[in-house]
Amino acid sequence: MEGIYTVEELQQTIPPYKKVDGVTCATFAVISTASLVYEFRFAESGKYRKALKVKINGEETSVGPAPNETLGLVDGIASRPEFIENLIAGEKIKAEITAEKMNGKRETVEKELTLKNFDYAKLLFTRVCVKNYMAFTSKKPVKTIFAADKLNPGDVTFSGCGTLNPHVHFKIEPGEKIFIAGTTGIVIGEGTRSNTNKPNIAVICDLKKVKKRYFGIFKTGGGTEYYLGLGIKRKISHQQYKNIISKTNGKITLPIADVVGRKVICNKTYSDVWKFDESFIYSVSSCKNCSPCLVEEHCPAKAFLKSEGFLPFCMYCGVCVKVCPHNAIKGNLGKIEVNGKIFKITFRQSSIKRAREIAENVKTFDRINAV
Repeated sequence: MEGIYTVEELQQTIPPYKKVDGVTCATFAVISTASLVYEFRFAESGKYRKALKVKINGEETSVGPAPNETLGLVDGIASRPEFIENLIAGEKIKAEITAEKMNGKRETVEKELTLKNFDYAKLLFTRVCVKNYMAFTSKKPVKTIFAADKLNPGDVTFSGCGTLNPHVHFKIEPGEKIFIAGTTGIVIGEGTRSNTNKPNIAVICDLKKVKKRYFGIFKTGGGTEYYLGLGIKRKISHQQYKNIISKTNGKITLPIADVVGRKVICNKTYSDVWKFDESFIYSVSSCKNCSPCLVEEHCPAKAFLKSEGFLPFCMYCGVCVKVCPHNAIKGNLGKIEVNGKIFKITFRQSSIKRAREIAENVKTFDRINAV
């Protein structure tokens, strides 16, 4: 869109300020803090006094806060649910509701549900869009959320999209509408652990409008996480214009820390890690049609099929490059110097390629407040 630039385009072309109608920025990263706030009907009115417990696909959820006495309705919160992927895919899930009957006795009610059966289904993100993040290494093998399995000595993993990250350039205000998970989200304020140096936001959006391309399950060595894309569009002042042009990846600090305790051991910049391959190539001719395919088996987002290659929600984390025994995945994650020693970058928890895609798409995302 003429007059709207991504922050990278602004830095690369430096158009006259008067010709800039607005800028976009975005991030695409692994996050932990997703919860589902839900309501659905489990019985006709008058049959039960209230629901006491709810399991969905075997996962415990927290019932309430409303008791919904005698209505046959239950609301609650599911923290970091895995079944959310089934709902997004349009699949059935199984709910087991422990309900109190009108005579005080308890009974288990089983219901098959799809997303259409939920009267209310909102995704609540309590910490997203962190102002970039960190890189990690370890003195000994450690299972962690910052690695696909173990973070080993001599390896580095990192998060952050550098200059594309919205918080590098702007403060995001409560009530602001942003692009998140493929739909419109509303910022409800600062997120958990937010501070002046590393701000983040809490956001809510409608699960029924979420797209798998921008939100889904991502498995790590520390358990289930999620991949998430978000972006914003803003008008800018002349001073903001000058600040954005000057704040390139080479000017943005990337701290490298020991994953145990997270003590910073040195500082690099985002240009040190994003100068390597942002995406990879699947060489069909090199594929030996292994069964099972180790790339399919180990991909944290299940974003690869040997029959199709990389799926649209792939974030190019790098696991596939490492696990394919026949080098059918071509890509270079690179190396980085840490206090005089060379470390391999083995895992990325952000995708600058996907963030760039969102920043481009947000140019025409008309429901953003500021433009």
